[in-house]
Amino acid sequence: MSALVEQDGCLLMVRERLGDEQEQWVLPGGVVEPGELAHDALVREVHEETGLTLTGPTSLACVSQHAVTGDPGWDGTWTVITFRAERPTGTLAPLDPDEQVLEAAWVPLDDARARITAHPSRRRREPVLASLTGSAPPGSLWLWPDGPQESPVVIPVAAAGP
Repeated sequence: MSALVEQDGCLLMVRERLGDEQEQWVLPGGVVEPGELAHDALVREVHEETGLTLTGPTSLACVSQHAVTGDPGWDGTWTVITFRAERPTGTLAPLDPDEQVLEAAWVPLDDARARITAHPSRRRREPVLASLTGSAPPGSLWLWPDGPQESPVVIPVAAAGP
């Protein structure tokens, strides 16, 4: 679950380090807790990672689903829901109980796109960039059935009927 929050020409991002991995800039977000609804998880995770409070999502940006293998602790099928959100309140001050978030910042859009482009995972990078640039319809589902080295299958949201 992640939040795509744009404001005044900037994107809300966090700098994180997972375990011994290299630091990386990502959208704020995290895992939905058992029994928690997606919109509540979004509000909680953004608050924990940035100190900001959202009223909830405003729309669906994209969904990405992929398998992770050979990575103990992360193996399995992952579904990442990215919501758009607006008008957060509060002051930037990460409160991350997992101590993975090192910094939260409003990053100018050009710099934010460059930071996302530098992310090592296509599965985290491509759907978000397509949402930011409008190169895929809002709410598109990104599937990686043949692994991260192959092209994704992108399924757009069906147009609303009469």
